Amino acid sequence: MEEISYSIEHYNTIPKEYEDILYHKISDNAFHVKGLSPIHPFSIFIKDNKNDLFGGVSGAILYGSLYIDSLWVDKTLRLQGWGTKLMHEAERTGKERGASFVTLNTMDWEALSFYEKQGYSIEFTREGYVKDSKMFMLRKTL
Repeated sequence: MEEISYSIEHYNTIPKEYEDILYHKISDNAFHVKGLSPIHPFSIFIKDNKNDLFGGVSGAILYGSLYIDSLWVDKTLRLQGWGTKLMHEAERTGKERGASFVTLNTMDWEALSFYEKQGYSIEFTREGYVKDSKMFMLRKTL
């Protein structure tokens, strides 16, 4: 019988097919252990008529919550309401898929005041990052 060997491989970006496997396997385990629904990743983008990307929001709906992983708006569209539109679309997606609250993280030099204006509150602050930076874990009820 042939011996199976295993190795650890590093990637700078997650190949889409591997990311799908991770979500699927984690979801399978959550279903078997607790009867939970699968994780549903989502992404919403701002594009121009040439199909160029100018912003987006991504994350996942998991276990009754909406998790926002990334939000970005190109500097040419900032302060025009696009970030708010993306957040509203993400929250609507979460509600449609049964989420009752939203969580996200932001650093002290990023967009804390933006999220607070959207109704998010600080649930936890994590310190210890380089250059005395702080990460805020935020939450909002849908």
